[in-house]
Amino acid sequence: MRQYRYFALCFLVSPWFSQCEGIHDLPKIIAYQAAPNDYFNTEADRVAQIYDGFFFNIGAWDQGIPANIGILPATPSVTDWMDRVGENLIHLNEAGVTENLLGVSFSSEAPWPSPETLLSEGYREKMAAHFGSLGKAAKELGFRGVSIDLEYPYPRYELDHEIYTYDKYSVEDLLRSSRDQGRAVMSALLDGFPEAVVFVLPGTLWTRPIDREYLMGAIEAMAERDAPGGMHLGYERAYTLYEYPLTQVAIPRVGDLEAQVLLRGEMLDYWKRRCTVAPGVWPTHMVETGGKDYPQKPWKEELAELRNQMEILRTVAKRYIWSFSGQPLWYLHDSEVEERYGLKKQTLPGVDEIVPGWQAILTEKRKATDPKILELVEEVSRFDEGEITAGELCHRFGTPGEWLVLAPLGNPLTRPAFSQPNAIFGPIQKDLPYYGRDGAVPWVVFRPMEPLGSVSLRAALDWIDTDDCSAHLLATIEAPEKTEGLLQLGWDDGIVVRIGDRVVFDHPDYPEKGHGMLFRDRYLFERKIPVTIPEGKSRLAVTSLNLHGVWGFNMRFTDPEGFPLKGITFSLPAE
Repeated sequence: MRQYRYFALCFLVSPWFSQCEGIHDLPKIIAYQAAPNDYFNTEADRVAQIYDGFFFNIGAWDQGIPANIGILPATPSVTDWMDRVGENLIHLNEAGVTENLLGVSFSSEAPWPSPETLLSEGYREKMAAHFGSLGKAAKELGFRGVSIDLEYPYPRYELDHEIYTYDKYSVEDLLRSSRDQGRAVMSALLDGFPEAVVFVLPGTLWTRPIDREYLMGAIEAMAERDAPGGMHLGYERAYTLYEYPLTQVAIPRVGDLEAQVLLRGEMLDYWKRRCTVAPGVWPTHMVETGGKDYPQKPWKEELAELRNQMEILRTVAKRYIWSFSGQPLWYLHDSEVEERYGLKKQTLPGVDEIVPGWQAILTEKRKATDPKILELVEEVSRFDEGEITAGELCHRFGTPGEWLVLAPLGNPLTRPAFSQPNAIFGPIQKDLPYYGRDGAVPWVVFRPMEPLGSVSLRAALDWIDTDDCSAHLLATIEAPEKTEGLLQLGWDDGIVVRIGDRVVFDHPDYPEKGHGMLFRDRYLFERKIPVTIPEGKSRLAVTSLNLHGVWGFNMRFTDPEGFPLKGITFSLPAE
């Protein structure tokens, strides 16, 4: 028996009771990622001043678990990883760095998901055995929980991927099997570590179908046990600072709004009590993305924005914030550190400013003080308390939470005969078929519930065959009086926006250089269009065009300072 087993008893996670009590304590900060090292053994007290925990990743689940942990109880590990990380955790936990996670990933090169692995009972049993060992080892070592990174096989989460031939199986078979596997994996993990905090990266529930069903199975297993650690979505959309601080206020509730659309009954109740969004901050995004279009700023300005971001996230995030960097930011390099621990100087441009500057932000532990930001924080608290609905929270952020959608239609630039240009005018008849790109399509309700203002048309069509087409979207916008404001807008690939019978933005042509739904790699909104919103109800109509790939738009109605217009509400158009 390893000497550190008893530490598992000292650091079991407590149930997360304060989520329903509003926004109170500072969330914990976890750094992605770390490997076992001697610095943590002797400098744990120093580390505790900046971070509350680390992701210790062992690689892909089907390779890293058997190599570094073993498949308990029969197959031992082949490395000394457990001994080294166990020693680290003794010192980190003693110093108060208690939120450490044992992490694995799903490899883009591995066979899962595929028809053979999804539909195989043997493969489900293999997954369960591996994750059962993961849970047992995490508890034994003194981890707070586990982290599961599902990101890398994402192309094969789409049901129209070429790997799926549908020879002797159906879409239902794939989705049911994926859900069963997610359920089996989580059940096995919790058998080994019932109190485990479970992180999922990247953190979103409204994801591609196979991935989504896997998560649904995992949440179902957690809900049935009322697993106290909860699931926490490692949300990556906070990586970029964006142009408006209020976007950071919205980010920590995106998953909660998604849950209200996707979950029901016991699963939704469990989500509300135990689960959270954990915003991810990328302090070195400016130099690590490799994107030449990212606006370069002096580090002093970038750090000021990071400080503002962290103050807001600390005010709104429920339980965790996590930070990513390709290089470790948890030590300040000097010759003694390098000689004693073998830790080289970070090679990031501006490293002499960013590392101490970032650490200073972490030690300050300040919350937001801007009165306008705090007004929105209060709206978030009202949502948490059940005083306003998910749709009303979107309204408070100046954006519709739900739309009527007609799609997929013909692309008016390539197949205009099936683009239905007049469908947005006149009465709405939901039972009337319109002739779209591939046949008859009706108006359907789509509820993205995105306080960020993002509308993914790929999500609306569940990521199936969304190249070379268009969509109409309708909502009702209502103002208590005639109101002047700004329409903040971003789009991919073409867009036309109408309020009432007036076109307020007309940009159907594809940009010469596409940039996705993030402008210059950080901005949700590319244009600020002056608009007049008439008193009473008006029809808000959007026609969105897609060439290929990412498809959607970002929309928010604001005052000149970029804060949401007050009193503006949205609803679905009546038939």
